[in-house]
Amino acid sequence: MVKVTEISANPINREAKVSLFADKKSDVTDDMEIEGMLDGYTIGMGSTVMTADADFAFRKSDGTWNWI
Repeated sequence: MVKVTEISANPINREAKVSLFADKKSDVTDDMEIEGMLDGYTIGMGSTVMTADADFAFRKSDGTWNWI
């Protein structure tokens, strides 16, 4: 499961900079369902995701996650 914990939406380009929480790293996929995500919006660059195991990633401009 992946859930939005914070969101900042840009209605002009329909992107949302979000902070997400996931149960596990393998839940973070291109086609994941995100509880609380705005319909029709994409995840914007600079968004973050943290897992219950303390894995952390930033969303890059090419739409991929950079896990640190």
